[in-house]
Amino acid sequence: MRLAILGDYPRDISRIGGGVEAVIAYLVQGLRHFADLDIHIVTLREGIDRERVVQKDGITVHSIPAAYRLANLTFFIRNKLRLRRVLRSIQPDLIHAHIAGMYSQVAFSMGCPAVLTPHGIRHRETSLKKGWLNQIVRYPLTRYDERVGIQVARHIISISPYIEQEFRTEIRGKVYPIENPTSESYFNLRGQERPYRLLLAGHISPRKGVFHLVQAVARLRERFPEIELHVAGPVVSGYDPAYYPAMQAFISEHALQQQVQFTGRLDETALLQEYAACAIFALPSKQETAPMVIEQAMAAGKPVVATRVGGIPQLVAQGQTGLLVEHGDVAGLTEALARLLSDPVLRTRMGKQGKEAACQRFRAEIVARQTYEVYCEILRERAGE
Repeated sequence: MRLAILGDYPRDISRIGGGVEAVIAYLVQGLRHFADLDIHIVTLREGIDRERVVQKDGITVHSIPAAYRLANLTFFIRNKLRLRRVLRSIQPDLIHAHIAGMYSQVAFSMGCPAVLTPHGIRHRETSLKKGWLNQIVRYPLTRYDERVGIQVARHIISISPYIEQEFRTEIRGKVYPIENPTSESYFNLRGQERPYRLLLAGHISPRKGVFHLVQAVARLRERFPEIELHVAGPVVSGYDPAYYPAMQAFISEHALQQQVQFTGRLDETALLQEYAACAIFALPSKQETAPMVIEQAMAAGKPVVATRVGGIPQLVAQGQTGLLVEHGDVAGLTEALARLLSDPVLRTRMGKQGKEAACQRFRAEIVARQTYEVYCEILRERAGE
């Protein structure tokens, strides 16, 4: 079976840039073990002027120059034409598109069997960004692009019930519930835990609720003088340019420089070290679908404190693998963290239960097997037509 996977893929597998990149990278790790698969990854890449093809470890990666200037207004037509040209040269038996929008629209226009995995609710994320351009131009165009990307999909892999809930009026195809895969490195993690260290892995923006976590640390410092927070991720100013400066001003005003550390974007090795060292993983987001970072924390055996938004309640079992609070409730967030910081036995129990759940749900080999079976079912259905 010649398989074409469309979506974001890392330039360097040791420096994964986001959730979708991680999903595809981890999925491919599992799919590589199926001897009958000839895997081609087709990804749009900024900063290159021509198509680049690299073969490594039995995988062929096609990097295509991305054209994003005014792309929303032209409905990504240049990118779509480039993707179609490469797909015609590959002649896949099946296409697996990731992200509802341009990739899925191309996949289901090629005349061969295809399946879509939506990641994130893009229009909801865009709605959180400030500025008239985002609200008047980008939001409606993103909503339209995403809606069409879902409607054309005859087969959909749903990573969370939240996907089905959000797109219930747009879904026309068959739905296969399969959660995201997580790298085996997180399951095998060993390290020296720091009993008062918190970790948030994700970009620094209002959507991730980083400022709320910093405010909680300020409240917790008196009760837990050794508390420290590491934030692993880049600053994203598109949501609100004043957000990060305001948070830095708060840190200075409350003398939290020793308690709060911003590490920037980390490679996989450094990120694994952060997971190993933390006692609690925190993600007080305003909008999430099925965050990879929570799966990684569970695989690493870390209890999770997160907000009761989007698909997070389907990942974190309240009182069993972590604690859920309301978004924006700094007092509730503070108390949830205090409960775990003051009770190492509870932390250990929740971390262990989270790891057990992750082993059953998120292992790459399990997810790859489920995905491969969907491929086979789709091809059998096509053969029977």
